[in-house]
Amino acid sequence: MIEFYTYRPDRLNLNGDQANVAVLRKRLEWAGIESRVVAVEHLNKLEELDAAGKFLMLGHGSAAAMRSFASEAQQVREQVLSLADRGWVGLAVGSGYELLFPGATRRERLSDYADVEATESLPRLFGYVNTDAELPLAQVLGEAFVCTMVHGPVLARTPELADALLRKLGVASATTKESEEADSYARGANEH
Repeated sequence: MIEFYTYRPDRLNLNGDQANVAVLRKRLEWAGIESRVVAVEHLNKLEELDAAGKFLMLGHGSAAAMRSFASEAQQVREQVLSLADRGWVGLAVGSGYELLFPGATRRERLSDYADVEATESLPRLFGYVNTDAELPLAQVLGEAFVCTMVHGPVLARTPELADALLRKLGVASATTKESEEADSYARGANEH
């Protein structure tokens, strides 16, 4: 069983980023693999868990949502970075990503469709970017914790990244009729 832990999903879902978990779960369902989602408000409980088969989602939230737990920001940052160092697979998007790098300088806001070139550790990413943080549009912490400014949700727009994350969770990528159809929609959307 694959377990998806999502931090404060009620507040960190401004651009539909919690749908990234739904994308991964649907791909698992098509492959006949069970999964479950656990909403968490305190990441310290996750430090006791083994990283195998575990995924952490840190979505994007409004300025008001981020202020609502500002007093916990340092603790959340330390916990997420610790989990990434311990081998947790995960995804931090938008302000969830910014939370991990509070010293990021600000620049003129970038608000546009993004086509982020592939790197050695990440496939080419597609989606929408809306940020003024001077951070790479995507990077990997530890072995498999992806941080990105790309919304969309990014895993629906970039099935190659979804499959890469599932492989990091120990799931062999299984091509099904459903996944081929979904991937063709993503390719079509990314061509425009």
